[in-house]
Amino acid sequence: MRVGHQRSLWGGRLGLTHQVALLSLLPMVVFGFILARVLQAQIVSRTLADASEAARIIAHIGIEPHLSPADLRDGLTPAGVSELDRQLSARSVTQDLARIKIWNAHDRVIYSDDHSLIGRTLTPSDDLLDALAGKPDDADVVTPRLHTETASEVGLGQLVEVYVPLRFATSGPPEGAFEIYLSYKPIAAAISHDKRTIALLVAIGLLLLWLILFRIVAQASRRLRRQTRENYRLAHYDQLTGLPNRTLFIERVSETVCREASQPDTVAVLLIDLDRFTEINNTLGHANGDRVLCEVALRLSGTFEGDAQLSRLGADEFAILCLQTPGEAGARAVAAAVQASLEPPVVVDGVALNVEASIGIAVMDDHPGGAELLLQRADTALARARSRSSRVHVHSPECDYFDANRLILLGQVRTALEQGEFVLHYQPKVDLQRRRITGVEALVRWNHPQRGLLGPHEFIPQIEPTALVGAFTLHVIEQALAQMLAWRGRGIDLEMSVNLSARNLLDPELPEQVTELLQRYGIPPHRLTAEVTESAALVDPERAIAALQALRSAGVGISIDDFGTGNASIEYLATLPASELKIDRSFITDMLDDTRAEAIVRATIDLARNLGLTVVAEGIETEAVMEHLASLGAETGQGYVISRPLPAEELTVQLSAAFGIAVAGKPAVYAAAASVAGAPV
Repeated sequence: MRVGHQRSLWGGRLGLTHQVALLSLLPMVVFGFILARVLQAQIVSRTLADASEAARIIAHIGIEPHLSPADLRDGLTPAGVSELDRQLSARSVTQDLARIKIWNAHDRVIYSDDHSLIGRTLTPSDDLLDALAGKPDDADVVTPRLHTETASEVGLGQLVEVYVPLRFATSGPPEGAFEIYLSYKPIAAAISHDKRTIALLVAIGLLLLWLILFRIVAQASRRLRRQTRENYRLAHYDQLTGLPNRTLFIERVSETVCREASQPDTVAVLLIDLDRFTEINNTLGHANGDRVLCEVALRLSGTFEGDAQLSRLGADEFAILCLQTPGEAGARAVAAAVQASLEPPVVVDGVALNVEASIGIAVMDDHPGGAELLLQRADTALARARSRSSRVHVHSPECDYFDANRLILLGQVRTALEQGEFVLHYQPKVDLQRRRITGVEALVRWNHPQRGLLGPHEFIPQIEPTALVGAFTLHVIEQALAQMLAWRGRGIDLEMSVNLSARNLLDPELPEQVTELLQRYGIPPHRLTAEVTESAALVDPERAIAALQALRSAGVGISIDDFGTGNASIEYLATLPASELKIDRSFITDMLDDTRAEAIVRATIDLARNLGLTVVAEGIETEAVMEHLASLGAETGQGYVISRPLPAEELTVQLSAAFGIAVAGKPAVYAAAASVAGAPV
């Protein structure tokens, strides 16, 4: 069984301290037993050695002085036997002595306190032979039995047998030997006492050691548990708000998706991103930004009850995992509650801040595909929510814009730039009052070697957020200028419009790079117009306006693209160094049928005229719309009624063929436009 799975007698899982206590107790007991046995063996050995020494002392002091070589050779006289009996009866000698025999070198007993053995020749034992050979002998514990030369000792119990060589000269073999039996009872009593003492001391010592070890382990275990809890908190909870962090949120989503896979529409994930939070940090400082985040966390925590879990994923992004949600409607209700909780201003140091949030929602369907897919769907929905007026969006299949193929395309952009795979198509722009082509707008396409010609919507959104957008934009501008130069060589002098992204406007080197390209190709700056959207100009208004002013100072025209669809105020419009307004196609297409759209177009034209700006109407698809725009005073238009975007070669052929050819009732250049559009002249 693994240690981590050990259980106590009542079924609970053992803690680390108890596991160590139990696991250390067994080796302690074994060690104590072995140590006690070793010490006991040493006690017995030492005691027997002491008994041997005592026997030798008795032999050499109490008996040997009363013997002579003649006694060993001829045997003791009765008087000699009596003398030895008298000596052995002394208390100092006999207190431990149980039996004694004196042997001569011929294996004959010349004396024994058992007189029946005197004079007998017996078969010598190995120990006796060793003693007669002069070899020292260790004491042995024996139990006398019948039918031996020690039969008279039966009944004396266990004895300690010692053989001591008997010498009368300093050299040469012994003349005889003493065979001495000492009573084992006092020795056994001493050994038993020492064993008990040693066992008690060992037990006490090991118990103290075990208690000390247990205390150390218990303290270390408590510290380890505290550190484990702290590590878990640091790894799974946000330090600022105390909410679960991204790691714990993903774990909970994974567990929930697995558990509720059979119940679709009961689980929803909401990703919440605070709008313009960077401005709060930059304006009031990060400390006040943290106070705003804590207040937002507090408000969000009180917006829902029951099966919903709030987390902070990082920076200004929060997430809610909703359980037992009644489908999309339930998730939208939670999103509405979130927005409602953020409506009251957050007051920081007397400053009232309006905090708004974009919310992306993903509801688990019949094919959940795991937590990763559910979170990815919520993320793509959040990206859509940022551009919606409601700031809330629920994932749907059309949200899946950023797929793996688009990431692959992004990885191929650098190679495509090096190999010239990006090409430009051009859409003519017509002077609506004089019906003359005055310029073209450059629209990029990707001539992909495997996937064919790709429209900008398939790769521009991936390139714009990356550092590649700078090189990509300069590549497009250079191609456009090169085409302008080629057309000018044919006598076709047209204005060129190119598009800039928000990230381009944050590049302080862009104006100088554009100026260098204009000088390289010899194109007058006023023949180039940079188109930017309202939203791009307002990402970082200060830096964007500085970049646009630098371009305008160099002579490049500035066009505000998709006007009317962004959030630009009249104040910003007056601040931007624009020379042109492009009315978005959403107002142009239906202006003849929608009086409100027509009113917006009319008002925009009047506004532009008063601000001294040229008006360009894009998305013109019918002759009637073009005529009406001209009557309203719009200067320039573009759209499918004039021409679709065409490759440079095709448009060049059409323009070259039509230029200078008069058409009844219309200028020659407009004939070229009609020819390009394929419309009847």
